[in-house]
Amino acid sequence: MTQSIKKIAIAQDGSLVSQHFGHCMSYALFNLEDGKLTRLPDLENPGHEPGKLPRLLAAEGVNLIIAGGMGPRAIDLFEENGIEVILGISGDLGRAAEAYVNGSLTAGASACSHDDHACGGEEHDEHEHPAHIVCISSTGTTLDSPADMRLGRAPYFALINLAASTASIIQNPFTDAESGVGPKVVQLLASNGVSVLITGKSGGNASAALKAGGIAAYELTEPITIAEALQKYLAHELAPLF
Repeated sequence: MTQSIKKIAIAQDGSLVSQHFGHCMSYALFNLEDGKLTRLPDLENPGHEPGKLPRLLAAEGVNLIIAGGMGPRAIDLFEENGIEVILGISGDLGRAAEAYVNGSLTAGASACSHDDHACGGEEHDEHEHPAHIVCISSTGTTLDSPADMRLGRAPYFALINLAASTASIIQNPFTDAESGVGPKVVQLLASNGVSVLITGKSGGNASAALKAGGIAAYELTEPITIAEALQKYLAHELAPLF
């Protein structure tokens, strides 16, 4: 590190380093001065607009970015703004920041295979991630909550808008319904614009409703966190549910 003061931005999904820089929910900001790391208030992702993120982070005084992946054009834009980029990082963002401080952070290959799309704040290629709103069945109300392996009886649903880089949690009003839960939940998700569902399993009626509604479904095989499930989806690591 050649500067005595650095301002670091880490792309984050929950408590994890986001694997897609432009799709992350927000950026964890740190000041590093004389070897001391200080956490600053997070910076929300403002959404996609060509060249906006490099200008925004440069205006915030950021001179180092850590993420899982980013497109080559975005890397060039950041470097033109005097911002160093470290890619191929995953796992807990706090540990990543500490690893950078002690010199043990090792860059890897970018998790983003696009050329110059939304992983760096550029317009997204629909072929890569066609879903604008991804729903993940959840046990809790944050991105660090474990995903729920059930669909109809999951108490919450995490809705991640990939185009706007926003996330919200809605409550499932049908958890105590006696019958017809699956189709009712699918109707709820469709009314919220969901185009992709990530869950553990769904019944026959729910699966039929998902197919009829044009909602793609992907299977979770273990109760990982919402942020981890999103990362697996973006990395194409989830198998179709049907």
